[in-house]
Amino acid sequence: MGIFSRIKKKDTTKVAPTDEPSKAIVAPKSSKTEAKVEKVEKKIEANTVGVAAARIDRSSYLLLSPRVSEKAGMLATKGTYVFNVPVTAEKVEIRKAVETLYNVTVVRVNTARGIGKVVHRGRITGRRNNWKKAIVTLKGDQKIDLYHGV
Repeated sequence: MGIFSRIKKKDTTKVAPTDEPSKAIVAPKSSKTEAKVEKVEKKIEANTVGVAAARIDRSSYLLLSPRVSEKAGMLATKGTYVFNVPVTAEKVEIRKAVETLYNVTVVRVNTARGIGKVVHRGRITGRRNNWKKAIVTLKGDQKIDLYHGV
């Protein structure tokens, strides 16, 4: 009987013709529908502004970790520090993150991207993650105490 439930039944009620032009009947909006419309409008506004807001809020987790290596240790003595950052990080964001987290003045930010290597384990072929590092140079004699206790 599922076939017959899909067929639409015709409306048998007839409307008497009038001399006035027909106007669409609009149901009054309830407070619930108005609240839903406002909520959707706020979401749309948030999405258009959200891109810029997302960039500002990223500074708290933009610096993943300092790079601990012999070369990074030698650069640190000269006022240049190396950090692991997300692949999507931009130089301006990195500069703002370092300045806000460590209260220093950044002169220059250089970045280097690395592409993950292909790794074979028997028959299975995989790939290491892509990575990015930021080389941050500070102004004058400013220092960051990154390697204390390492």
